[in-house]
Amino acid sequence: MTVYYINPDQTLKSSNRLKNKFTSFHKTELNLILSVYAQKVSQGHWKDYAIDHGKYSAVFSIYRSTFESAFLRIIKNKNKRKHKIYTLIDFNNKKIKESENLSDITHYLKVSVKRIA
Repeated sequence: MTVYYINPDQTLKSSNRLKNKFTSFHKTELNLILSVYAQKVSQGHWKDYAIDHGKYSAVFSIYRSTFESAFLRIIKNKNKRKHKIYTLIDFNNKKIKESENLSDITHYLKVSVKRIA
């Protein structure tokens, strides 16, 4: 498995600096998410993942099978005050947990995978 880290501060032109800004997961955030993901893969609960980046949000999608839609999604949102809000959403678009700390979301995934698997 290869993980590519994208630096959101890198832009091609200084004039496009504001246009090219997007929300992404930081290296430490990805390490936290991928450590939980690796545990669940080794237990056989999860099979695949995808990462999407947008202007105001980044999404880490978790799949039980490569042929299904996303089972769980961790969404990182930025609002106008630069606060980062993490949200865990299930396959029915139901909000499971919301926090300003990603560690709260990952701890929930570690503890309660039997309820949501």
